[in-house]
Amino acid sequence: MSQQVAILLASYNGEQFIRAQIDSILSQSCNDWHLFIRDDDSTDSTFAIEQEYANRYPQQITIVNAPSAKHSSKHNFWTLSQYVLDKTDSEYVMFCDQDDVWTQSKVEDTLRAMKSAEQRFQDRRILVHTDLEVVDKDLNVLGDSFIKYRALDPSCTEVNRIVVQNNVTGCTTMLSRKLLQKALELNDIEKIAMHDWWFSLVASVFGHIVFLNKSTIKYRQHGGNVVGATKVNSPSFILKRLSGSNHVKKTLRMAVKQAEVFLDTYHDIPSDDRNTLSEFANLYKKSKIRRVSLIIRKRYLKQGPIQIIGELLFI
Repeated sequence: MSQQVAILLASYNGEQFIRAQIDSILSQSCNDWHLFIRDDDSTDSTFAIEQEYANRYPQQITIVNAPSAKHSSKHNFWTLSQYVLDKTDSEYVMFCDQDDVWTQSKVEDTLRAMKSAEQRFQDRRILVHTDLEVVDKDLNVLGDSFIKYRALDPSCTEVNRIVVQNNVTGCTTMLSRKLLQKALELNDIEKIAMHDWWFSLVASVFGHIVFLNKSTIKYRQHGGNVVGATKVNSPSFILKRLSGSNHVKKTLRMAVKQAEVFLDTYHDIPSDDRNTLSEFANLYKKSKIRRVSLIIRKRYLKQGPIQIIGELLFI
């Protein structure tokens, strides 16, 4: 494959929305891409729809047949990533959910930001991500900025911030091939939280994270989302976060575990970042008071005041 950009679409029981997503990719202003689709044993007509498109557009769409005993969005995208590294020479990789709609200039805009970042940093390990427009199942707008909707701060790219909370949405990202190769040095994806969080952590330590302040996706919210968009700082969110500790505790422990895996995976981590990750990985070996002190002192802080309050209460 000689296309500059490989687009990876992971699907499962997406018959209701997948045509709109594929059509939006086919309508891109930039044509230097190839779409790779892997279905995770759908029980509806998703795979038949994908085969229909692949038959109509064989030069632009490939169905990836890579069986796996493990089934999840995370495993699906990981398998696609390994396939693209092995089978193509594409310089950049984009990730695509089955139920969204891409703006017509998404590939063009993101690729331009990527090339600009490569020149600015003189580095080939780059992750570019963008904002999203939050919509309902019928594409009616719920929020014009996912970043604002989720009270995220894309300027937080340091490892002490990314290790505790990811602010990169996977379906908006473009990774350079060199960064993807580094990320896939991980042997067991089962040990990490999500692929996009892992990619952003790798970029924070070994490369650069660049945010394009533009909504390039209609991020569809419906009953079947694997990961959805909850409006942070709404009364219901605040009440839920400050009255129940299980979700906060689970997420923090997941972050600590992921830091441990990162330290085990890479032996070439810069010393300052290794110290930062090591202290965080040992968080639960300390008393509650010392955990709170460490979080404040080393700024292992989530993004947004409500998130930080919940973190400090339930750590």
